[in-house]
Amino acid sequence: MSEPKKKCFKPEVNSALCKECGYCCEVCEQDVFENSEMFNQAGYRYIIPKHAENCNGCMKCFLICPDFAILVEQVQETPAPSVDRNQPR
Repeated sequence: MSEPKKKCFKPEVNSALCKECGYCCEVCEQDVFENSEMFNQAGYRYIIPKHAENCNGCMKCFLICPDFAILVEQVQETPAPSVDRNQPR
């Protein structure tokens, strides 16, 4: 029997389009995003996916971004951590 696969996602923010509204930070329950220390050409501290490994692919950030600056891609599937059910607790 094969192990179930865990889906992995890669959120990306187009820094040139981001206007630092913070909607993605507000809707993300996984705390993926935060403000960058850098400024884009428009003078905004654009958002970065600081904890991209936490992304579960819910797409809330993609859907709420008014500037279409966020892209979420499924990058790979990895085996989920195995659990030995025969081990005593």
